[in-house]
Amino acid sequence: MQGLISVNPDIQIDVPHSEVTPAKSLRVVRVTAVQRTGLQVAPVLSTGSDKVPLSGKWFRGAEESRPTVGDWVLVDAYTGALTHILPRLSLVKRLSPSGGGVQLIAANVDAAFIVTSCNTDFSPARLERYLSVVMDSGIEPVLILTKSDLAEDVETFQDELQAQFRNISSFVVNALDEDSVAPLLPWCASGQTIALLGSSGVGKSTLVNTLTGHQVQFTQSVREEDDKGRHTTTNRSLHKLPQGGVILDSPGMRELQIAEAEEGVDLLFADVDELAQMCRFNDCAHQAEPGCAVRQAVTDGGLDPRRLESYAKLKIEEAINRESVSQRHNRERQFGKKVKASSADKHRKKALED
Repeated sequence: MQGLISVNPDIQIDVPHSEVTPAKSLRVVRVTAVQRTGLQVAPVLSTGSDKVPLSGKWFRGAEESRPTVGDWVLVDAYTGALTHILPRLSLVKRLSPSGGGVQLIAANVDAAFIVTSCNTDFSPARLERYLSVVMDSGIEPVLILTKSDLAEDVETFQDELQAQFRNISSFVVNALDEDSVAPLLPWCASGQTIALLGSSGVGKSTLVNTLTGHQVQFTQSVREEDDKGRHTTTNRSLHKLPQGGVILDSPGMRELQIAEAEEGVDLLFADVDELAQMCRFNDCAHQAEPGCAVRQAVTDGGLDPRRLESYAKLKIEEAINRESVSQRHNRERQFGKKVKASSADKHRKKALED
């Protein structure tokens, strides 16, 4: 049976009657950091933070059922235990580097600052991955090109960024300079949550420090021999901004395998997807099939062959990874059923013995 808990007029959640806690004993808090021993959370209407331990039940289900940074959760005010995760407005995730499942990056994000830099880190192909994941979640993407103060040919990077991603807001900044990052402030207003995404060493932590007005994140320089950054941020964490919003910094991700982001890929490559709808065959692979409108557009010069190559590569990768995640979810559901059945059997045996 289900019961409806009203935490306040705007927040309600259905929970089993067996788990219902009186609404007056529940606190609505937001997850600001996920640590090995539990969660760091911040109250809604006051300053400060609290630690919330995570019981084993939160690790039995699929990854998506576990709390992540940015989640709004209910905590029992008497026991301090996490009781429920409130419905998410958005969720950023990637295929776990360990393989099989997904890794949660952030929840309830309004905009994502996708950061790269004016050096060898700059990679349109990597940016396409970030954009696919962000757009699939219904989050507004903003491309930020940093280290403009260190580059001799900033215009080259800027021109390629704008040419490859004409419909995405983009800015070139010196992350150390408050005036330079001022154009980003409209996304920092009260009620807004920003996620920072990008490789190590591109200036994400520096950007956080400049936007917050004080040093909340440690920073290091990149290696001179290859422009690769060192991991200065080891955990995802939320920080308050002077304008009223919050910003989430996260460890650098040089590898971003996409999973369950089919809609995001289609949105990013809307021009290719639109052409694909005009192909003669619904299952056209855009290789050598007759009547392929996509290949014809490449031949006519209306579509950049590199763009088609990227589209095809991401579509294949997303489909393979989505199937892998689905198979893992099925295994977890079957395991969960066995655990519940075993537990119920033990209770029945104990009841008979009593």
